[in-house]
Formats: sequence, C-alpha cells, structure tokens
Amino acid sequence: MKKIVIIGAGQLGSRHLQGLAKSGQEISIEVVEPFETSRDTAKQRYEEIEKNPKITDINFYESIDQLSSTLDVVIIATNSDVRSKIVKELLSKKKVNNLILEKVLFQTVDEYSEIKKLLDETLTKCWVNHPRRMFPFYQKLREEIKGCKQINYSVEGGAWGLACNSLHFLDHLSYLSDKSDCVIYNDLLDPKIYETKRANYVEFNGLLTGKFDNHSFSIYSHKDQLPLSMTITTDVLKVHIDEGPGEIKIARKNNDWKWETSKEKIVYYQSELSNILIDEILTTGGCNLPCYDEAMKLHLVFIKSILLHTEKVDGKVHDVCPIT
Repeated sequence: MKKIVIIGAGQLGSRHLQGLAKSGQEISIEVVEPFETSRDTAKQRYEEIEKNPKITDINFYESIDQLSSTLDVVIIATNSDVRSKIVKELLSKKKVNNLILEKVLFQTVDEYSEIKKLLDETLTKCWVNHPRRMFPFYQKLREEIKGCKQINYSVEGGAWGLACNSLHFLDHLSYLSDKSDCVIYNDLLDPKIYETKRANYVEFNGLLTGKFDNHSFSIYSHKDQLPLSMTITTDVLKVHIDEGPGEIKIARKNNDWKWETSKEKIVYYQSELSNILIDEILTTGGCNLPCYDEAMKLHLVFIKSILLHTEKVDGKVHDVCPIT
C-alpha cells in the first residue's frame, strides 16, 4: 500500500487532491491542513471526483505528527514563507521517499542550502512542480527544436504576476533548451514595489531579460491587465502561443517559413496532472519535473535578482524575498 500525502489543502493543494483521486495506483491518501475551512473545501472537491476503487482510504489531519511513519510521496502545497519550516519538521519526524515542492521554493537564500543538506542526509528524492514540462504540446515542441543553435523566448502581458510566476517561464526555457545556467538582468523592471491581494507579499512589473548560455529571454508584465502570450523563435521554427484558448501560429524552416495555424489543448490543470505525476514516480522512481538541485540553481538566481531590485527601489537591505 502506497502512502501519498498532501500538506496544505488550500486552493492548489485541493486541486492536487482532485488529481490524486484519479490515480491508477492503489494508494492511501493523507492530508494535513490545520484550518477547518480549508479541510472542508478539500473534502468537497475530492468528493466531486468519481469514486475510485484504487483509493483505499483518505484521512484528514491537523498536524504532521498524525501522519504515518513512512511516506511514499509527499506534496507540500503551502505558501513559500512556511515551506522550509514544514520540510524540516516533516523530514525530522517521518521517513519520506519522494517529495514534491511548489515554487517559489523559499524566500531566503540560506534556506536553499539548508534544505539541500537535509534532503541529502535523509536520502529523499525531491522535485519542484514546474508543470509545463508535463504538457504534451511542449514535450513535442522540445523534440522538434532539439539541437537548434539558438532560442529566443518571449512572454508578454499585463498584471499576470511577474514575481510569483516568472520562474515557471524560466524553467520552461531551461527545459526547452536543456540548459540550467541562467543570467538575469533586472534593470528594466518598474522602479516600484506593487502591493498584492495577499498580505505580506509583493509584486513587480516591467521587463526581465537574460540568457541560458546563448539562448535569450524577455519576460514582460505591464501594470494593467493585458492578455498573456508567448513567442519562441529558433533557427528551425517560430511559434506564437496563446496558452489559454490553445491557439498556435507556427512557421517552420522546412516549410519555407509559411505560417500555419492550429488549435489544441496546451494547459493542463493541476487536477489533471497530479495523478499522472504520482503514478509515474511510483512506477518508475522518477518524473518529468526538474529535480531539486536543478530548480535550486534557477530559483537562487531569480531570488537574488528580485532582492537586488527591491533594495534598489526602497534603499533597504533585504534578506527575505516576499513572493510565493
């Protein structure tokens, strides 16, 4: 019997739970959520999914202490400000074989090395949930541009959460280019710190640029609401992508750069992915997500860049990067 755990059953955690409800493996689910309202919402969303005989039982707890002693896969879907504390408590009290963390991993630089040391000591495999690597369209695109000389990657829109979502796009380019060493330039970000709907978190707008070796990127967010779109240009193809409606416009070198339009499902919700992710880990010991070490390199570059920009804006030295 495989023990699968979700810690944090808020908006994202409850969607993970809906995904687990469709697992093809025989599993037992345990959920840790200290807030009763969030537990009730998670239970309701779980019950919206058709009953699955593979799920032998599901239990909701208020604390990590109540979990089973050995856990096959744990998904930590809490906010970034408490994630390090939770990982430390979990790994000090339970044997965890596989761990999945959300982005942004942590808000301070020191936490990254502290958690890496703990993962190594406990022999816990760990991945970070950048789900575009699991989208079939991008898996096909990666194969098509494999070996291309250069990628120019552009994302633009408005009020889409540059601070809390840019890492998903940076990881996406890392995946497409098979490169992990990143340089980020923040000099074109707006000289302003924006408030968010969430207390104690901040946002930024403007332009982030940079590169992975000879592959370049530009990520832009205007302060006002604008549609989000993506353009990927290489020496073998150019593609415009509107992820929401799944609209694709592509020109290929081997077709004389003639534009073709198509439409297909690009984005998959977490409730459509978590079962695939867990089943893959249980059957193969791995998955398509970036491992902790790979993601850590990228997250640290990003966090340091945002901290430097924050200090430039308000003139204060910051140890904590309040994004989630």
